[in-house]
Amino acid sequence: AIKVLGEHLVEDTSYVQRFGREAQSAAKLNHPNIVQIYSINEDAGTHYFVMEYVSGTSLQKLIRTEGSLPAPQAARLILQTAAGLAAAHEQGVVHRDIKPANIMITDRGLVKIADFGLALMAEGASRLTATGMFMGTPGYLSPEQCLDRDIDHRTDIYSLGVTFFEAITGSQPFKATSPLALLRQIIEVEPPDIREL
Repeated sequence: AIKVLGEHLVEDTSYVQRFGREAQSAAKLNHPNIVQIYSINEDAGTHYFVMEYVSGTSLQKLIRTEGSLPAPQAARLILQTAAGLAAAHEQGVVHRDIKPANIMITDRGLVKIADFGLALMAEGASRLTATGMFMGTPGYLSPEQCLDRDIDHRTDIYSLGVTFFEAITGSQPFKATSPLALLRQIIEVEPPDIREL
């Protein structure tokens, strides 16, 4: 599969940097549960990278189609995702955008973590965002991300927990009418007890 940075984004250096960082972060990782990057290139102003093609579906599509998953199936998928994240964390890479859409499941049931576009390398990485702007998907952000604080591997663990919650229940733990209200819930409210749902 080839991922290309859209022409309209090439003028924005922050997007070009983010695109390159995604490829570099993922390319240094070699694990069965992470989408493999084969090549990072630029040709006549077109930035692209070549990566492993995953034949299958995303966890997001699986949840949308089936609703809540049986706990053993959800646990198997989350354990594989956790193994891939552990390998990334050992290399100093924090994904920062773990969510069902970024968890691919092959036709054989193997999990592949995709889209390291927000990945943060522990050594010398720039956040590529102005103060007060978060990066990630609101429903899966950790409280630290919502508060624009420094993050580490625990951010991915939190997001993986939200993903596990959604896989088992069919919905996210927090719901709100606006992104700001959602961020406030993440920071201030305890998630519902899954056993009561």
